[in-house]
Amino acid sequence: MAATLGVLSVALLGASFVWANHWGAQVDTLVAAWAVATIGSFVASIWLLRDDMVWPTRLALRLAKIGLAGGVVSIAALALAGIVYAAGVDPTGACGGG
Repeated sequence: MAATLGVLSVALLGASFVWANHWGAQVDTLVAAWAVATIGSFVASIWLLRDDMVWPTRLALRLAKIGLAGGVVSIAALALAGIVYAAGVDPTGACGGG
């Protein structure tokens, strides 16, 4: 579950960047789904990695680390886009939408 949410977080952030110049319920839903997926990937990953009551397998630990990495990459990409935007470059300007 953690890996799925991590990958979904990165994918939804990419879709949010593509649709960033549009306004409406579709974009609001994309951003809300990204937030839920990102928070879910952090919660599921950290819970599995820190819980000493669970005896996870190697595969489970790898998937939890993938989920955590997806959440971190998603947040880092959002922060980088904010820094680039503050510097005067529009990171979503190349999408060609209208």
